[in-house]
Amino acid sequence: MDVWGAEGGWLRSPEVAVPREKVKADLEAVDTPYWRLKTLMDAWCALWFWPVQEAALLDGSHAKYELAAKATAQSAGWTVSATPAPHQSGAPSPESYEKTDLFGEVQVVEVKSKAARGGSRKEQIRGERRPVIALASLDDWLDFAESLLGTQDVAADSLGAHFNTLDEIERHEDELPEWMGMERFTSLESRYPWAGVARDVAERQGFFHWELEFGQVFGSGGGFDLQVGNPPWVQPKWLENVVLAERDPWFTLTEKPNAAEWRLRKQEVLNSSDANRPYFLGELAANTGITSALSSPATYPLLVGTKSDLYRAFMTQVWRHIAPHGSAGLIHPDTHFGGVREGTIRAAAYLHLRVHAHFVNSSRWAFDDLNWSQEFGMHIYGTPQEPDFRHVSELRGAEVLPNSLTHDGRGATPGIKHNGAWDVRPHRERVVHVNTKLLTSWHALRGSAGEVKQTSLLYPVLASEQGAIEALASHGNSLANYHPWITTGYDEGAAKKDGLIRWSNQNVSEFSEVILQGPHFASALPFSKEPKIPCRSNRDWNLLAPTELPETYVPVTNYVRASDEATYLAAQHCWRGQPFTGFFRLAWRAMIPFDSSRCLHAALLPPGPAHVHGVHSMALENNRLTALNAGFWAALPLDYLLRITGRSNLGLSEARMMPAADSKHPLAPALLLRSLRLNVLTTHYAPLWEELFDSRWAGYEDWANSHWPGLKPLASGLKPSWEYGTPLRTEHERRAALVELDALASVWLGITADQLVAIFKSRYPQLYNYESATYFDATGRKIAANPNNFGHGQTKQDYIDLLAHFENPDATPPPADYTAPFYKADRETEMRAAHAHFQARLDQEIAAGRWTPTGSREA
Repeated sequence: MDVWGAEGGWLRSPEVAVPREKVKADLEAVDTPYWRLKTLMDAWCALWFWPVQEAALLDGSHAKYELAAKATAQSAGWTVSATPAPHQSGAPSPESYEKTDLFGEVQVVEVKSKAARGGSRKEQIRGERRPVIALASLDDWLDFAESLLGTQDVAADSLGAHFNTLDEIERHEDELPEWMGMERFTSLESRYPWAGVARDVAERQGFFHWELEFGQVFGSGGGFDLQVGNPPWVQPKWLENVVLAERDPWFTLTEKPNAAEWRLRKQEVLNSSDANRPYFLGELAANTGITSALSSPATYPLLVGTKSDLYRAFMTQVWRHIAPHGSAGLIHPDTHFGGVREGTIRAAAYLHLRVHAHFVNSSRWAFDDLNWSQEFGMHIYGTPQEPDFRHVSELRGAEVLPNSLTHDGRGATPGIKHNGAWDVRPHRERVVHVNTKLLTSWHALRGSAGEVKQTSLLYPVLASEQGAIEALASHGNSLANYHPWITTGYDEGAAKKDGLIRWSNQNVSEFSEVILQGPHFASALPFSKEPKIPCRSNRDWNLLAPTELPETYVPVTNYVRASDEATYLAAQHCWRGQPFTGFFRLAWRAMIPFDSSRCLHAALLPPGPAHVHGVHSMALENNRLTALNAGFWAALPLDYLLRITGRSNLGLSEARMMPAADSKHPLAPALLLRSLRLNVLTTHYAPLWEELFDSRWAGYEDWANSHWPGLKPLASGLKPSWEYGTPLRTEHERRAALVELDALASVWLGITADQLVAIFKSRYPQLYNYESATYFDATGRKIAANPNNFGHGQTKQDYIDLLAHFENPDATPPPADYTAPFYKADRETEMRAAHAHFQARLDQEIAAGRWTPTGSREA
């Protein structure tokens, strides 16, 4: 074959041309060194997948052993002399064995071996060669290994370094068994009866031994220069219904069969055919084998204690196979970047990563056979080094990655959505440089107790989010410092079983008769929805309007007390010696949905109502602290904290780690006023309002954004006693207070206006999209384009009529029941204005010496 660029005589031509197939077949033929190594390696792997019905072959109790022993005794065999010939210490020792031929003649054969080696199993001729060997001990395994690989070393000068033809190699390999004391393949399975099953298992499973198949790669270069792959995205699970359905579809077609019927049907299937039971046991052995192998420290030490995902096994194999200057590229899920037990494998991934891109399969742009929310990653790996890689998140197009890596940094920064569609604009701001310093910051944000190198990966959309992350991480004041009382309320299932509560969808007269569920409240809104009557699903809930709530309003409840009052109260957690329902509390939904406009839904509750465990609640040492932190929890930065850390459930321990508001902070009065006016919607809150009312509010508290149109003053006119006008009720004024809380909490935590806007644009695509087409009329009513953001009482036609009014305001009146003029929401401008106001107030207090901030602006 001519090779381009090769001059005459440069390539050596073989004397005899041999087809590739012939070379491969000769190298892999039985009794060759390759065959022997592969057989031994296959046997070791087969033990993980051993068929349970063949267990007797391993422990020696199978009938084959008795038959094989008898057959061996009747045939010619080896009988080894117990006494080796004398020899000089350290010199090769002549060892002998007696060989009885078929005619009964005994011949003494001497074999030279190298000097005895140290170790627990020395090279020596045993007293008697065992004719049939099970696999019940390590010695049995070593006998098998010696039968395949030999007990003697071949002379160094006989190794095949100077063979010129395949025939010479064949002759040499034919002589190796005698030289090295190996078992011929013809007698291997008769001496080791279990070896045949091991061979069958290996053929079914298709074991692949990288070091054997690519020996030249690992021997000369230390690994592969380049690896590219898409490993299986599968976690092995035992799905018995699916396995049985291969023999009888009833197991997957029948909906919820009772347990007795299912077991009877299973026995019928297993007994109906001679092939069904072995098939079932074979599937069970295969599933058990792969699960055991993936979780064993001998095979995959980095996976011990974690989920046995196949992609993780492939990933760690690829790391082991990278050459010193090699690279690898894999597409696979990123589940190992989160989780408590994944710290070890996560730390190893950071050492190998060079580039990580996080993708979401929105609109199935990447994979038609995966759901829209499927997340996956593209990973470029190298040899281990200190963490130092480029990290890009929330991508929904392949070209975004390379174009962002080479972007010049000019132009508007992207987010998750843009103009109502997924944002696929490339930008240098998308690229986050992850190193040990950054991981240390992320570690502090999570409050993790483990090592920095095992910190879970965060997914900031923009590099500019890091400023907000560092501010949140450095905030030294957490709720744990105030030792809050926290409860999960009644466990929904257990409380029903114990007769404490029961489902009874109804109106009740007293708030103390209500047992709250998550939809009852929203962010700083204690009365968000109530269940319909009847309530058959989670969609059977009605939205509530604060402007329409009676002052003594009590919502519909789905659960009511089922026991006597004393038993009911005795089952509650007690704080200061009384049930938790006797306190004003900060309540929140435990589940954190990242696909909504807000994920942290928390509100103040008055004494009286209980709740099921889907809701948690807490009280602090006094009502002022509880109310302050209710306002804090309604702010965007704390919501962002949950999003960026990926906390899907805000439990008791996680709640204690949340940033806390200090009642001595200069901005505490402003926070308290807004928190109370958002939450105290009914007379149930009158005692709280009267306790915390501050007469000084009227003198210095007002809206931070002076450009809000049509809003009444925030503090002037308020009275110490609760009135129907005490809380903020219109949609416009409630939204204005929430926007100002976003800015206030940001200043409190040390987050700049630019950083606040960055996290809003990057992490809140739904909210950004909703507010891009949201208006408020002169009376404070909201009117919006997106049906999920409609104002109270709005119809689809109302927004169409609003657009017509904008086109010709003189000729076309506003929508019915709406009053011009209209104000368009502009959250970025609004937050910046409020942020400037609160920052100026705080700076003034610092300059006057009345407040000394620490590194986190907290004291």
